[in-house]
Amino acid sequence: MDKKLIKYIVLIAVTGLLVYNSVYFKKLDGKAVTESELSPNAFAQKFWTEKFAPYMDSAVEISSFLKMMKEEPEEVFKRYSKTQGIGNASFFLVKGEGVIKIVNEDEVLVAVRSGTGEIKVKLNTGIYFGNAVRDVTGKISMGDFSNTMDFNSVSTELNKIVRMQVVMPLKTKAIKGSMIQFIGCVEIGQEQMVSEYTNILPVKINISQ
Repeated sequence: MDKKLIKYIVLIAVTGLLVYNSVYFKKLDGKAVTESELSPNAFAQKFWTEKFAPYMDSAVEISSFLKMMKEEPEEVFKRYSKTQGIGNASFFLVKGEGVIKIVNEDEVLVAVRSGTGEIKVKLNTGIYFGNAVRDVTGKISMGDFSNTMDFNSVSTELNKIVRMQVVMPLKTKAIKGSMIQFIGCVEIGQEQMVSEYTNILPVKINISQ
């Protein structure tokens, strides 16, 4: 066989081997996909399961929360609030148990027992466009993303999860007179007065007849 031809064959074989190995080792040494590289939907699903669900254990009891808001509002914001520093909105995670009094299209009115009687709260069952679910844990920040579009898209995806897994079942199961246990997000501005009917976006519910 011609020596020049043999040389070309060897050269091609070596080049092919080097290309194969380079691709192979690149895959071995490549970094795992980080959370910020996930799609907004995948990020939201992972966050909801791995971080938000465990964080629910930190929810403050609603009657204690409202009592402190009247007596020591600055302390409440210091201890329990989470914020992105955008505007003056602060987010809190609260929990409670009470009796369903009224079921409307976009809200469920609940009377929560407290030491001084009853506290009335509204569980939001309407379409929600805010950022409470994304921001209430303080575990997601704008700096986690390369652009604000993904940051906002994660909020949208988390709202979809809450809508499908919590709000829609609540709309289906809520009956006047039933007992309900809930965990939910509250959004309050620094200068905002807490109304008699606290508005809560539910993120977990349990209803019993």
